Amino acid sequence: MIKPGFFSTPLIFLMLLVTAASLAGCGKKGPIRPLNQPVPSAPEEFVLRQQGNQMLLSWTLPMHKEDGSPLTDLAGFRIYRGLYDAVDECPTCLEPRELWRVVDLEYPRDVQRVGDRFFLNDPELTIGQGYQYRIIPFNRWGQDGLPALSRQALGEAPPAPVGVSAESRSGRLVVTWQPVTALPAGLEMVGYKVYRRRPGGTFPPAPRNLQPLPALSFEDRDFETGKTYLYGVRTVVRRGDQIIESALSELAAVTSKF
Repeated sequence: MIKPGFFSTPLIFLMLLVTAASLAGCGKKGPIRPLNQPVPSAPEEFVLRQQGNQMLLSWTLPMHKEDGSPLTDLAGFRIYRGLYDAVDECPTCLEPRELWRVVDLEYPRDVQRVGDRFFLNDPELTIGQGYQYRIIPFNRWGQDGLPALSRQALGEAPPAPVGVSAESRSGRLVVTWQPVTALPAGLEMVGYKVYRRRPGGTFPPAPRNLQPLPALSFEDRDFETGKTYLYGVRTVVRRGDQIIESALSELAAVTSKF
């Protein structure tokens, strides 16, 4: 039996302090999430580009929050992917819900970044299938921002150029290839794009020529003497309002000379 008055005022105060300290040590540790703070605005210029049987996603880093204030606490992006029937009149009725990728700005892994623009490939897709993507930025507090959506059906791609060769000529590297003449129905020839990488590296998302070439050769004057470069070429066509690139051609290697 506890005697009346056993819990004195100092003892009760001490017990309350111990309890409060225990509660403070429980739960998830980390930065305190701000309440009612503006979230990141949507990524800008979200574009899909078919390359062979893959889709290249590209988007620009959002610079502001939804209220127009500077965005300084962006941590990454969540990318959701969904399928839709290419002949469906309402593909947006099925919003992508499958979390496909999480892009961490500090560890981007297979995402390429050029300045404020990001590039990510979705490989081995199915011809005739519609693909829809939703990108949501999130800040370091874990709060999701505003989404950006884009969709495109994967159509039949043109064949890649053949006979690609490269050689070093006084002050330039010259790449040549044979013309692509047999195109699938509904495709209109636009030209060719030339891509370059170093051995052991990866191809950048941007080609050496920003505009498709109507000719069958390309002269590269930006290189280091004595270095080896690998070149690949893609056929570029138009289908309606879409620009489609072929898969990359077989590679041609060349070592630059004086």
